[in-house]
Parts: sequence; structure tokens; C-alpha cells
Amino acid sequence: MSARAVHVNPVLSSSGATRSKKVGGRFGVVKATRGRYASRCAAAQSVDDVGEIEELHASFPLSREQWDNFMKEYWQKRPVVIRGALEPGEASMPIDSSELAGLACESEFQPRILKKGSNGPSDWSLDLGPFTEEELQSLPSDGSWCVVVNDLEKHIPEATKLLNVFDNFPRWRVADVQASLSGEGGGVGAHSDQFDVFLMQGEGRKRWSISDDPEYAPEKEESFFENIDVRVLKDFQPKARSLLEPGDVLYLPPRVAHHGIAEGCDAVCVTYSVGFLAPTHDDLILSYAQSAVDTRNAVTERWSDPWLEPQAEVGQISQAAVKRAGDIIRDSMPKTEADIARWFGCHVTGNLGFDGEQAVPEEKLSPDELQDVWAEEGALIRRAHVKFAFIHEVADGSLEGCLFFAGGEVWQLKSASSIQLARHIANNDEIMAENWQGLSVGNRHEIDDDGVALVHDLFSSGFLFLDGD
Repeated sequence: MSARAVHVNPVLSSSGATRSKKVGGRFGVVKATRGRYASRCAAAQSVDDVGEIEELHASFPLSREQWDNFMKEYWQKRPVVIRGALEPGEASMPIDSSELAGLACESEFQPRILKKGSNGPSDWSLDLGPFTEEELQSLPSDGSWCVVVNDLEKHIPEATKLLNVFDNFPRWRVADVQASLSGEGGGVGAHSDQFDVFLMQGEGRKRWSISDDPEYAPEKEESFFENIDVRVLKDFQPKARSLLEPGDVLYLPPRVAHHGIAEGCDAVCVTYSVGFLAPTHDDLILSYAQSAVDTRNAVTERWSDPWLEPQAEVGQISQAAVKRAGDIIRDSMPKTEADIARWFGCHVTGNLGFDGEQAVPEEKLSPDELQDVWAEEGALIRRAHVKFAFIHEVADGSLEGCLFFAGGEVWQLKSASSIQLARHIANNDEIMAENWQGLSVGNRHEIDDDGVALVHDLFSSGFLFLDGD
């Protein structure tokens, strides 16, 4: 899908589509020098005695060892600014500001505009899109608005490049790639979230203020303004702040309150974010309970009590009845880690808001016909809306073979070749025919009957599509 360029205010100029490139090489993760950022941070601290956010200096992509150090030191522990993480401009950023504004005219990006009014700190409003070009062009040139679009990776191929820098994180944990677009002084208000997020500065500059005060946690309803459409903290007092330049990245663990304001922008400020899913324990329990109900064979089985005895008190629930209820519940619980794995993989790859019927190919192909067309086209492509994953081992050793998941469905594979293929599909956006069908001298793999059946199932479900489609 290509985006159209739209002017969102008089100072925004249109430009052509950008294309991403991976940043190569090995880079160390070290404490940032205070160089060109020192004077700016020191100036900010002198105003209200707020310190600067801890910094690292690194360039993406990081090595596995560097990510290991990051996860041990920062992941779900404390915030950090990563200076120079991405190369500024078109080398790293998937789409420019004019095209981002164009996405706000399309419903699939769930566009919305957050507006800050002039009648006090609680004067916020939320407009839901899609919007017309005229509505976007009429936005004022001040910082009273912020355009937000979601699901970039599902519709803009270049946006997946931002996900690829996080390839050492399990992909099932990633929610989506979001982008915000605002004028000088714009933002979405001070708030906190229940998930990890990487905030990547694309165009312009943004000053981020943060606090880990537990009073600002998302569940503290009394800390947020009531009866407004935008969730904003009443009295946010930051503990640290930093100004992000294009290419800088801010990592925030869950529950850390944050407030970003565009600052010193010649035109507009663009920030990308990659958020990580964090299902509640209640969600997991309810999901497993529903799965247990859906997979029960004895669907007509009902309560029975052949052991019933006469009772002196009609209001009493007997010990035997309580025990019987407990037995029913315990019988439905997983017996092995493999049972849990089968449910969990389906749960975390389940598709929300994805219309699978529209993705099903119009032309029905047999498994052999698909193999021939795959060879002709050269590649099968994973549907961006669909999550793929596999589980190859569990703690108690109860899993036979491998479980492969796509779009909330599961396949159990046992042959070495089909397992290798499943892992390849789960880890790669493109599945090249020459790597699996013996069509080149350097082919590395061989597809067997189980693999042929898996590819056919995925294609027939719309989870994979041909390169030419």
C-alpha cells in the first residue's frame, strides 16, 4: 500500500516516499558521552532541578550480546535514552511526514487527532478518523494537536524495517508500529501505559519528561482527569527529561509516566513507537478456560450426583457436591506443559481485527499445483496481519515434535524437514522456493510431504501469499 502526501498545516512541505535501509556493522553499547547533549540537558536541569534520563550510545541493529546486556540492565527495570540508535532521515525511517498525514485519511490505520484546548489543563478532546485532506490542512500551526496512526507494519512494507531492529525479542510480544505527528509544542499529554515501548524520533525534536512515581501508574484512576476523552495525568511532576534528536530512541518500561512535547521543529515532529503486548493474568485465565471448553469432547456432559443422600437442611451444599465440582474443574486443567503450549501459542498468535475471509485466495490450488506456482513466482510472503510462532521444547519434555502457530491456529509437526520449514516460516517474512525445492545448486533445505501440506494449509488460509499477488 502506498501513502498519499497530505499537508497537515501551512509549514509542512510534501516530499516523495522514503525507503528504509538496514544499518549494518557491529557497535558497542557504552555510557554516552556528554558532548553536544550536555549543555542542553544541564540547562534543562537548572530550570527546575530535574535531572536527565540515563543515556547509552549505540547504533541499531545490536548484536545478541548487546541485547542481552540491555535486557539485563534495562528491560522492565528502568528507562534509557539510546543516542544515535537509528540513522536520521530516509535511511532508517519508513515514511515521511507528508505521507503519514495521508495515512490519517485511511480507516485501516485507526487514525485519531488529540487536541489540547485553551481552557485549562483538562481541556483535551479526541477526534476519530479517517479524516479528509481538508480537515488535516485546516489544523493550526501551533502545538495544539497531534495526529496518531497505528498498524503501520501491516500495510506499509517499509515499516517492518523498524520491527527488524528488534529481532532478538519474541515477535509475538510486539503489538504494532505507531506514529505520531505534531506541530511545535504538540503532544498527547502526560500519561502512563502497562506495556514496554521504544519511542524512536523520526523528524524534528521532542523533549521527553518521565517519572516512575507509583502515583502515576495506569491503575491510579484518581491521578487522571475524569470525564475527558484523552487519558491525561492531572499533576505530572517529572523526575528526569531529555531532548531526543532524529535517530535517538527512548525505552520506557511499563508504568513509567511520560510526556513528550515537540520542540525546536522547523516543520513537524514525527515519533515512531514499537509497543510490546502485555496480556493481563485475567486475560490468560479466561482464554485458557474458553479453550478448555472449546476443546472438550464431551460437550453434552452435565452434572450428575448418583451419590446423593437425603439432607436435613435444604439450604446446605454438601461436601460431596463441592468435591465433585472441584473434580470437574481439575479434570479440565492442563496435564502437561505441552497442553499449555498448545493453548498459549494459539492465544498469543490470535488475530484481532483481521478478516481472514478476505485474505483467502480466490483460486483454489492443490498442494502440487501450489508447489509449481511457488517455484514460478519465486517466493511466498507472510501476511503482515498474521502472527507466526513455534514451540520446539517444553520444560517437562512432554512435547513430541514441534507446534507451529499462525493466526491462532496450530499444527503439530514431527518430521525434521517440516519442523525446519516451520521454524523458517516463523522467523522470515519471505520463503524462497529455491531454498526448499532443490531448484538451485546451493539449496539448503528439502521439503517433505508434511511440509508441502503445511505450506498448502497456510496459503489456503490466506496466511501466506504468492510474491506476484
